[in-house]
Amino acid sequence: MSLPTSGNLPGFALLAALSAAALGGGGCATGGPNHVYFTSHGSPAVHDLGPPPAQVDRAVAPDELVEGLAYDFNTDHLFLRIAPAQVIRVIERPSGKILREMPLPVGLQTTRPADLAIRPGDRHLFAVHPDGRSIVELTLFGDFVRRIELRGPAEPVSGLTYDQKNHRLLVLTATSPARVGTVAPDGFVIYYMTIESAVDPVSLGYDSAAGHVYVPLADGKNLGEFDAEGKLLATIPSGPVTAVDAGPRSFVRIF
Repeated sequence: MSLPTSGNLPGFALLAALSAAALGGGGCATGGPNHVYFTSHGSPAVHDLGPPPAQVDRAVAPDELVEGLAYDFNTDHLFLRIAPAQVIRVIERPSGKILREMPLPVGLQTTRPADLAIRPGDRHLFAVHPDGRSIVELTLFGDFVRRIELRGPAEPVSGLTYDQKNHRLLVLTATSPARVGTVAPDGFVIYYMTIESAVDPVSLGYDSAAGHVYVPLADGKNLGEFDAEGKLLATIPSGPVTAVDAGPRSFVRIF
């Protein structure tokens, strides 16, 4: 690829802008369309609803279970919380290459539903604690930062995601009916949505642009898309979903 010259000012300006952004620090990106990713029992792939539909093959071994999934908009990486290995597996989505695996802290090791989320700003990870009443914050490389004790209504949570537009953690209760709430920095939970359909509340995905949530349905065959009032908008054939997340596909990525 040839470098832009003074006769190609638009290209030179773009290169300069990208270089300046890269020198400014961590990953950033230019947002594209939102995609929904999920894993299911019996499938070794991470599925992408698209458009167009696609999948990352061989992301999971036949004897492994994905307990949580987080998509990082900045790097186009997928983070999978894997049992029984008790690791967070980082996958480069475009190539499907496994970049690294990070052992989960001992207190986070579980075989029960325990979702995963990522905050785009500093790319810190958040994992549901097995007690269902706290969340553990980790660095991008799996180092412990803090434990957030959930306050407010004493409902166990199992689903977790990050609202990229409003910069807040969202949780899903492991109850029937399931509820979605926001988590304040001090751990206080305010519930604002009740899911009107029967769901399997093992994981939560959120489309920040549309304000829609994604939760596996109780039938074990479909993924449900719900509006801000908790009403079912779409039923998506999926098989028994174990984890789900949503996020904008990057047009331009900078590391």
